[in-house]
Amino acid sequence: MRFLRRKAHPENQPVRIQRARVAVARFAPVIGSGLSPEWDATVAGRPGAEVIYRELARLADPQATARVAELERLLKALGDLLDLFGEEPMGHAYYPYKAAELIELYCRSATGDLPDDAPVPLTEWAERFAGHVDRQLAESGVDLGRPQYFTALEAGTASEERALTGHDDAHFRELLGNARVAGGRYVGALAAALGGRAAE
Repeated sequence: MRFLRRKAHPENQPVRIQRARVAVARFAPVIGSGLSPEWDATVAGRPGAEVIYRELARLADPQATARVAELERLLKALGDLLDLFGEEPMGHAYYPYKAAELIELYCRSATGDLPDDAPVPLTEWAERFAGHVDRQLAESGVDLGRPQYFTALEAGTASEERALTGHDDAHFRELLGNARVAGGRYVGALAAALGGRAAE
């Protein structure tokens, strides 16, 4: 079971909640993208799946607010969803699975379930995912105009996140908007890269 008993509230929790929302905006589109028939078949009809998708869309909305209790519920629901697979899937299902896992990690940071001294920082997990996407694009011959496109995108996002204050200010709204655009780019690039490959 992925959901762990909540530790003490972390410092700068409003900032951590904002980082989780930015992660949702970037990675949630991959979860519901239809890139993987295996993923879709596994989660279809599961209790709470529609609630998860609805909540992810809400958290990515600049007009919405978020409290830690909502992230705790999302964290539990995502853990239950990921547990359906037993182990990390291969092929097309890897992408929505890892996107959901990344959101889960960011929620764990916001709720205090992921300590600051974790062996792998959140930004490194995000860059690993981006690197995997970049390799898939290179193998599939998809050119986005610069090498390591998504790895650079994640590094830039990590830099911008350092300026978050926890307040609903212009910087947060801009970062959330940029993350929504990035989510669409992830989906478009992966659809192009995986479209020519054999189906799962």
